[in-house]
Amino acid sequence: MLAVVSLDFDPSTSLFGLSLRLETLGLAGAILLVLVFAALSAGRTNLVATANGVAGAIEPKLRRDDLILIAFGAVPGAVIGGRLGYALVHFDYYSANPRAITDPGQGGFSLTLAVVLGTLTAITVARLLGAPIGRWLGVAAIPALLGLGLGKLAMVLGGTGQGSYSAASWATSYVGPGPWGSANPGFPAVPSQAIEGGLDLALAVLVLVLPFLLRLMDRPWRSPAGPGPASKRQWAFLAGGRRFLTVLGLWAVVRFAAAFTWRDARVVGPLVAEQVVLLLVAVVALFGPPAVGAIRRVRAASAAGRAARRSARAENAAEAAADRLADETSNSDATAADSAAP
Repeated sequence: MLAVVSLDFDPSTSLFGLSLRLETLGLAGAILLVLVFAALSAGRTNLVATANGVAGAIEPKLRRDDLILIAFGAVPGAVIGGRLGYALVHFDYYSANPRAITDPGQGGFSLTLAVVLGTLTAITVARLLGAPIGRWLGVAAIPALLGLGLGKLAMVLGGTGQGSYSAASWATSYVGPGPWGSANPGFPAVPSQAIEGGLDLALAVLVLVLPFLLRLMDRPWRSPAGPGPASKRQWAFLAGGRRFLTVLGLWAVVRFAAAFTWRDARVVGPLVAEQVVLLLVAVVALFGPPAVGAIRRVRAASAAGRAARRSARAENAAEAAADRLADETSNSDATAADSAAP
C-alpha cells in the first residue's frame, strides 16, 4: 500500500438549504479577499516616482467605487480568454469541431489567457471611466497574485487540478465518493494545484519585501549614518503599470515551472501546450518594450547614484586633503614663530 496523503471528506456542504461545493465557496472567498485587499490598497496615498526613481509629488487617492466596475470589466475578457486558451491547448479537437468552442458545457477554461485578456478588458473599462490605469495596475498586482494563489489552493477542496500520477509519499489521493474534479481521483498524484498555489503566495510575499531588500542593498554601508536601508524610493519595475507587468511575468514563470507536474500531453519536447503560451507571456511582460524602458531607467538611476557617490567621496577626500594642508601650514607657521622668538 502506497504511503500517500489520502483525502476523505465531502466536497459539498449545505448552506441556507442550498448544496454548494467547498471549492466554489473557497473561490468566492478568494475573490472577496482580493477585492477587499485592492480596496484597502486603493485608499492609500500613492507617491509618484520621478525620473531618477525618488518619490515625488502626492496624487489624490484612487476612487474605490471604480474598483467594482473595473473588476466586472475583467470578467468577459477572462471568460473569452479562458475559452480560447483551452481551445488552443486542445487544438486538435477544436480545429475539427470549431463550434464546440462556444459551447460552455463542453470542455473547460485555461487560466493563462484568462488572466491576460481579463486584464485587457479591465484596462478598457478603466479607460472609459477616466481612471489612472497605471496606478490601478500597480494596486492590482499583489491582490491578483493572492487571488491566483488562493484560488489554486481552493481547488484542493474539489479534487480539481491533480497532476501526474506519482508514488511519492506526498502525493495526494481522494478516497471519498466525491464527485471530484480530476479523473481517477483515487490514484495517488502530484498535488499540482497546491504546488502552484503555494508558489503564487510565496511570489506575492517576495514582491512585497523586495523593495525593502533593494533599499537595504542600495544603502552605502560605509556611510556616516551607518548600515541600514536607504531612503524610501520607488523602483521603476515595481511601480505603477510596470509593477503589474513584472508580477505577470514572474507569475508566468512560476506557472511554467508548476506545469511540469501536469498530466497534459507534451507537444514540444518536455513542454505542454500551455507552457509555450506561458513562455510568450513571460517574455513579453518581462522583456517587452515597456520592460526594456523600465530596465534602462533603473540602470540610468543606478549609474547616476554611483556617480553621485563617487563625486561625494572625491569631495570628501579633497576636503580632508585641504584640512591636512591647512593643519601642516599652521604647524609650520607655529614652528617658524617659535624659532624666531629670542
